[in-house]
Amino acid sequence: MPFMVPTMRVSSVLSDGLGRVSPNPPTPIQQGITSRVGASLVVNPPWGMVNVVTGWGLAVGAAPAGSSMLTVLARGFTFVRGFCYSVGGHARATAELRVSVEEFVPVKPVGPHSGPGVIDLPDTGTEHAEIAPLPSTRLGTFRHGKYEWGPPVIIINQETSGLGVQWYSNDAEPDVPGLFTPITPGNFYRVWILAFQDASCQANGDATSNIAFDFGPVFFGFT
Repeated sequence: MPFMVPTMRVSSVLSDGLGRVSPNPPTPIQQGITSRVGASLVVNPPWGMVNVVTGWGLAVGAAPAGSSMLTVLARGFTFVRGFCYSVGGHARATAELRVSVEEFVPVKPVGPHSGPGVIDLPDTGTEHAEIAPLPSTRLGTFRHGKYEWGPPVIIINQETSGLGVQWYSNDAEPDVPGLFTPITPGNFYRVWILAFQDASCQANGDATSNIAFDFGPVFFGFT
């Protein structure tokens, strides 16, 4: 049951109106064995929206023979500042943490035949069939399989309309996003620890979604 420090980072941002994010572009960071995801989103009237995804990923390798499940846990603490208010308008701020797993299936070469292709092993009792590979596919590589998601860990979920104020603050909220999913022996798997954030407002309203989730080496285990 090993632990591993992530080595791959990902981020994206979509904004319009009076919406801004810091840092810009949002960048997952690492210090030693501690990884961080999250950013600071702020929107102001009369209208604005920002949507940000930040994450760290790691390749956990091939599922060993006899295994059927993969468990992933990322333990850490979250700095949180969530705020929205409206006076005759609307404002919304959200943030959540999720674990996802990508599956990669080995591409097997076909036996003697007249042309290039890969074999798609059928269910018992059905016939074999050849499928043509993508132009970029090389025999002995992998094709993308399923994509699984763990349950969301809700950090911020605030919304006001008309007249209202909501505020949440925590300097070290303990959080453990995770996933427990079926796998196939021999297939390869890649894990992502992701933060999803959103802030929006219309008319007279403000919204802030500001989080920083710091976590240590990620636990994973095939069972």
